Amino acid sequence: MNLPSAITSRQKYKAFIILCFLIHIMIIGFALFNHITPLVLFNFWSILVYTLSFLLLKYNQRIVFYMGYFEIIIHSFVCVLVLGDGFGFPLYFVAIVPIGYQLLYSTKDKKYKLIATMLAGLSFILYTVCYIISHTQQPLYSSESLNRQKPFVYVINIFVIFVAVVFSSVAFMIEAENAYHSIENKNKELDDLANTDALTCLRNRRSMMDSVISLFQAYKKPNQTFSLVICDIDNFKQFNDTYGHECGDVVLKNIAQKFLLSTRKDDYVCRWGGEEFLFVLKNISQKDAHTITERIRINIANTEIQYNDEILHITMTFGVASSDEADNYDDLFKLADNRLYQGKNSGKNIVI
Repeated sequence: MNLPSAITSRQKYKAFIILCFLIHIMIIGFALFNHITPLVLFNFWSILVYTLSFLLLKYNQRIVFYMGYFEIIIHSFVCVLVLGDGFGFPLYFVAIVPIGYQLLYSTKDKKYKLIATMLAGLSFILYTVCYIISHTQQPLYSSESLNRQKPFVYVINIFVIFVAVVFSSVAFMIEAENAYHSIENKNKELDDLANTDALTCLRNRRSMMDSVISLFQAYKKPNQTFSLVICDIDNFKQFNDTYGHECGDVVLKNIAQKFLLSTRKDDYVCRWGGEEFLFVLKNISQKDAHTITERIRINIANTEIQYNDEILHITMTFGVASSDEADNYDDLFKLADNRLYQGKNSGKNIVI
């Protein structure tokens, strides 16, 4: 079942008012047909109440709710006094309970649960009173014609109540589904924030550690390897000292984009910390990983980054280690890190 994305509070109230309009128009026709003048007059009053409710809807939904709620229970009580129990009007005392919770919830009243529960208790008391009255006293209007019409009016009332309860239930389902998706989206956002570097929008250190640990366990099979590359921007401190930290941020963002464009979709790229980056090349030999990394190094060395009126040139040093060279992921990180520092000590701008 494809549910709409949302039913607004105003839409709920409009549906409620329109349904009540239709009910009272039908009752007026029924009362006119049977010459029940008090019921005709009372239902004209009810229609005026809902007309006023419709006009007030955009100003105060809480007032609209109370007007509708008390009109329904008073009207149901009057119908029982006039016609008796067999027409199904006391059932509106039951139907108004879930509708009351739904509509009061829409008003965002902080005490809506308490108020709705109190009104549900009132509905129960009135239902009980109506039951006692209808079984102890004769209705004001009674005839053979009315007795023949009882089953038809009862079925119509039951149908109306079912429509109202189904609408209330569907509205609840939609709100529950939307709340679930909203929580899911919020959790995803929080998860993304927890696993993403805010500056470069790459994975952060924590996320990459988890991924590498999982990969190392999965790739411990014959002929399956991945390569871990740790790299560092050469002389990065000079950019910050010369041009300021804002310039350093621009450099880091540009390098991050270069890595994303130079690696495959299934590879992992992260900002390891400061000016250090780490990326994982899946399903690849150490030789091929070295070749790809060398291509990335040359690409970065040939890149010009514009900052204000300055053209900046960047170089990086890389340490490459393959998963088949280490017995555990700690050794894999240490091996790649050692090769990075070996490159730093060998003059920088190199892949080891």
